[in-house]
Amino acid sequence: MKKILVAFVALVSVALVACGPSKLDIQEMSVNCDVSIEVSKVLDDSISLYIGNMFFLNAKQTVNESLFPLSASVRDPGNPEALSRTDVIEDEKAFVDYLRRAAPMAVTFGIVVNETANNEIGFDEAKTVSRIVNALKTLDGGSAILFHATAGGELTDAKKLF
Repeated sequence: MKKILVAFVALVSVALVACGPSKLDIQEMSVNCDVSIEVSKVLDDSISLYIGNMFFLNAKQTVNESLFPLSASVRDPGNPEALSRTDVIEDEKAFVDYLRRAAPMAVTFGIVVNETANNEIGFDEAKTVSRIVNALKTLDGGSAILFHATAGGELTDAKKLF
């Protein structure tokens, strides 16, 4: 009886893995995002950085009761170390407008939760993703995909949120 149960559990596990997106599908979904928001622990910095069409949300800024006000700095992709002014994003609308700077017609957003974010004391993935999704839902016809990534940046899974 135990062998049948173990075989059944193994079969269900394989079926569930087979139903998820493949590594190639995950990469394709990621590439099709107009703007990506990566939530990770940013060492030696207390602000979030916007480089190209990537917004690196510092996990430290997500442990408050509200995501806003959010401090962020736009950096040049050719020289991300060059300092620039820090903007304070006050609310959801300002956040979406800030993200659309690199891609004014952006409608597809990726939310990447890097495993390093879990190293930040007080980080709550569900709350953080919910806050970001609430801001992105203000776009008519927009969509968001949740990804998870290893510390090395490799995407491990994807799930369409809306």
